[in-house]
Amino acid sequence: MLVAVGSNAPWPGASHAAQFSAPVSQEPPLAPRNAVELSREMLFMVLEHFSTMVASEFSGLPIRLVAHGGACMLLHNGLHELANRKALYHSTRGENASRRTTTRDVDYIHRSFVAESTMRGIINAGERLQRCIRATARQFGLGADWMNSDADVALPMSTDPKTGLPFDPIYTESVKENNIQLYTVFTSSNRLLTIVNVTPFWAVALKLVRYAKWDPGDICLLLL
Repeated sequence: MLVAVGSNAPWPGASHAAQFSAPVSQEPPLAPRNAVELSREMLFMVLEHFSTMVASEFSGLPIRLVAHGGACMLLHNGLHELANRKALYHSTRGENASRRTTTRDVDYIHRSFVAESTMRGIINAGERLQRCIRATARQFGLGADWMNSDADVALPMSTDPKTGLPFDPIYTESVKENNIQLYTVFTSSNRLLTIVNVTPFWAVALKLVRYAKWDPGDICLLLL
């Protein structure tokens, strides 16, 4: 039996299965923007799963993220309870009792997470974290930006007057030992993921700059 070179005919002795290319399995692309409303309960569930991805990607090393925005307002036990009491008070008076109950994303400071991880000797921390974010998005049907650092481009940087080196004032203030104790809003059950809210001063400042739909109410809670 002669087989023409360049023809599509199978080689002699080739198995039937080898004549056909196996289909390449590809996951569908993630939506760039998350449209799923995340409640407080949903956030805890999503972040717990996210922490299991962290366990895998970071080989059991714990990580810490400094976050800001609506997710922190929902995750913070004290602020959540205060929002509920405020809404109840207004409802008993027949007034508008609207309050934040969901968010579409978790805003975190990526640049300083990477810098801190590098100092700890963790290589490619940013890429590893992004893989955790994407894997969690697929698990829960979320958009790719359910956790994002889009605001980093607008956050201020400062210069240390003693060393002349640049530093992130928001991150630096948030990770001081006393502030970590006060403003940690999430610790995973596996103890490998901690999320710390920015200090109230910075939280109010950032919300004043943006001043979107829920920001006025959030600012009132932060100032109480």
